[in-house]
Amino acid sequence: MSEPLPSAPKTWWYLAIGFAVCWMLYLALFAPGRRGGGRALLENSGMSEPAAYDWSLVDKDDKPVSFSRFKGKTLFLNLWATWCGPCIGEMPSIARLARDPRWKDMNIEFVCVSIDSSTDVVRRFLDGKDWTMIFLRAAKLPPVFDSEGIPATFLIAADGRIAASEVGAADWSEPRVVAFLEKLAGSSSRAPRPPAAAVATPQ
Repeated sequence: MSEPLPSAPKTWWYLAIGFAVCWMLYLALFAPGRRGGGRALLENSGMSEPAAYDWSLVDKDDKPVSFSRFKGKTLFLNLWATWCGPCIGEMPSIARLARDPRWKDMNIEFVCVSIDSSTDVVRRFLDGKDWTMIFLRAAKLPPVFDSEGIPATFLIAADGRIAASEVGAADWSEPRVVAFLEKLAGSSSRAPRPPAAAVATPQ
């Protein structure tokens, strides 16, 4: 009679439970944008809060880049990381938004800033992708962009106002977002009203 197969060590069960608990904590703390019945809001950030331009980043080759190069432009600024599931989930919608042909003659930039500790992991993640956004990495964020979690997105007017912001993943190619950005890029003195909501990215 053959010997019964040994059962899995209890250690593996403890590890599996620990992983599940950590994942639930991550979703609770770092993906707070999942609210309102599955719809992510583009929240008004006061309309007059100034963005920060005096900070340094690096590009995909680890060469220094000053954020001040974006002064005077309408900005779609997204903060993300390769280890952040919701960040990766919403990235294709940002790529679709950035490729929209209506931005061709507008003074607008789509900038994705990674908070990964290494540029190598960012470069490997982007390998083979034909996304048109500008990808940079920052070791430290200015207080105005230091949100409660990631992904975090800021829509910044050409005059330096933070017109709207969102913490959490969303479908950024949703028509109301496109219309809002179009108005923001075309306005000179008065900011448009943010859209009611952006549809959350399907998982």
